[in-house]
Amino acid sequence: MKKLLIVLWIMASLSHIYGQDVPQVTNKIFIKNATLTTHPGADPVVGHILIEDGLISDIGPNVTQPFDARIVKGDSMHVYAGFVATLSHIGLKEPKEDNQRPKVDRTGYPPNDIAGITPEKGIQDLYLANEGSISDFRKQGFVLSHTVPYGKMMPGQGSVISLGGAKFNQAVISRDNSMYAQWSSARGVFPATLIGIMAKWREMYKNAELSMAHASSYKANPLNKSRPSHDAATEALFPVINKQMSVYFSAEKHRDIHRTLRLQKDLGFNLVLTEVRDVDRILDQVKESGAGVLLSLDLPDEEKEKKKEKDDAKEGEGKEDAAKDDSAKDDSAKDDSAKDEKLAELTRRQKEAVDRYVGQARMLAEQGVPFAFSYLDAKPKDIHPNLRRLIKDGLSSSDALGALTTQPAATLGISNIAGTLDKGKIGNIVMTTGPLFDEKSKIKMVIVDGKIHSYDVKEKKKKSSGEAIADVSGDWSYKIEVPGMTPSGTMTFTKNGDTYDLTVTSSQNPGESVSTTGIELDGNNMVFNYTMSAGGMNISVDNDITFDGNTFEGNVSVADFGSFEINGKKSDPE
Repeated sequence: MKKLLIVLWIMASLSHIYGQDVPQVTNKIFIKNATLTTHPGADPVVGHILIEDGLISDIGPNVTQPFDARIVKGDSMHVYAGFVATLSHIGLKEPKEDNQRPKVDRTGYPPNDIAGITPEKGIQDLYLANEGSISDFRKQGFVLSHTVPYGKMMPGQGSVISLGGAKFNQAVISRDNSMYAQWSSARGVFPATLIGIMAKWREMYKNAELSMAHASSYKANPLNKSRPSHDAATEALFPVINKQMSVYFSAEKHRDIHRTLRLQKDLGFNLVLTEVRDVDRILDQVKESGAGVLLSLDLPDEEKEKKKEKDDAKEGEGKEDAAKDDSAKDDSAKDDSAKDEKLAELTRRQKEAVDRYVGQARMLAEQGVPFAFSYLDAKPKDIHPNLRRLIKDGLSSSDALGALTTQPAATLGISNIAGTLDKGKIGNIVMTTGPLFDEKSKIKMVIVDGKIHSYDVKEKKKKSSGEAIADVSGDWSYKIEVPGMTPSGTMTFTKNGDTYDLTVTSSQNPGESVSTTGIELDGNNMVFNYTMSAGGMNISVDNDITFDGNTFEGNVSVADFGSFEINGKKSDPE
């Protein structure tokens, strides 16, 4: 694979100045001439964004470019606020399912952890900074996640974390800010039924109310009062009772939603319904409750549904034809016809159910009910295809963007720092090759807390005049505009059939050179993409050079280090 290793001298310069680990060159990122959509519903405008120390310090068409900033060229790119996963298990490793019946002395009164009741548990001891889901979701444009533990009835408390890949104490935005619950029980012990879960919820909630009242009374005046006992599970419910913490309750079907709303009405906690797949039948009650709604983004597979429908139709037709041919000879044809009718009716109902499921987002938007998405079961690679599917069904692009950005931020209470592109907010950015929900649009870059994550995207080449490049054989001097330095040297092009071989030398490393062969051309434009190893890291490098007579200009983009302008001129023009 061809390697235009001019960047070696950039990296060598950085290593010489900053050390072998090649830390970030500057705390400033300047996104230049991008199409900005600052918030859902806003008209896109061309402008710039300056990020300093991980925060947006300025945004708009008239932002001054600092001399020491890393430049990210936004030409033809679209920029949005980073997406927020309103509920997920991102950053946690899924535990292996234990199908063994638990061994306890009293199955009717098991220890809380055996029963799947651990409201005191947070994610701080479970979070893994290098867990694969972090990079998988970040690649899809997600920068923040409300992550909750795995578990059964009451797995524990969720925290909002940054998806920068840092350790928990560096990644956490808001710790222990929610209580996660499910209609799911441990096997073989109480509460093993839906009724049992509801009864256990009431018992725990009422006990927590009594315990909190006793603790408050004792604190005010301990005279002649017994000292309160301390129980971590009970005390974990205090902020729920005080409405300082919402309960994120997984309720997929309308019956689950009904039970959850009934429990909320009786106990009075703040509620967010999650993993919702069947809300239209009970929407009036949801509106009355004031509960938040997180729709599951795990949609039925469209292609499988179409294929199943087609196969069922063919099978039905075949059976119908056979029944007609044998009707005079075989009395069983009537039975086959009845089966076909039942199969057709089943297929019709399945299609209606899928259409209802997919149409819920549009329906909620039309009804003015705020909603976001839940990602407990959604696969990262399916997220954008599923969003486009919802839009195809009638959901507006603005509402879809809101469900990724502003509504999650509002639900999680972090609108002051996330959800829109505004001065002072966290510098979390998604950059795409076209409008976000276009079929051909790809995510090119995600910036999390001021750190750039670039992704290889095969883009249509630009800049070419369409005319064949003039012969560029010979020596060309070059300079690269890196903040605080200007690496320079010589490129020597040698004609080789329809392409060129290249030798690169650097003024920073005299006597050393690197060669590459087989450069591909597009008119007067050369574009290279490769991965290089430097400082113990594999670094993706994009090179884009356009020739104009005896000069060239372009840029060298180095993964997490940004984009650097390069220009050159022929040393011995004829």
